[in-house]
Amino acid sequence: MPFTTLTVRQDVAKRLRTFKAAGESFSDLLGRMMDDQPARTMGEWLDSLAPLEGRGVFTAEERERLKQDQRTPRDSHLRRKGRAAP
Repeated sequence: MPFTTLTVRQDVAKRLRTFKAAGESFSDLLGRMMDDQPARTMGEWLDSLAPLEGRGVFTAEERERLKQDQRTPRDSHLRRKGRAAP
């Protein structure tokens, strides 16, 4: 398969490296990023964040709380303040 060389700034390359999976090439990463379709629901969007877990974005518990808030938005502010059962 033919190749094309792309030049990116070092700061961009550093950011891209944070999204690479172990053993994934930059070509695979860029293809994956371009193939990703927008989430249709908040739940799908939250599920798509799972690969970012542990990178300072959301913990599994925070993602679960956000999913719960999406399912029952009317009392989500009470759960955050500790006044409602989860």
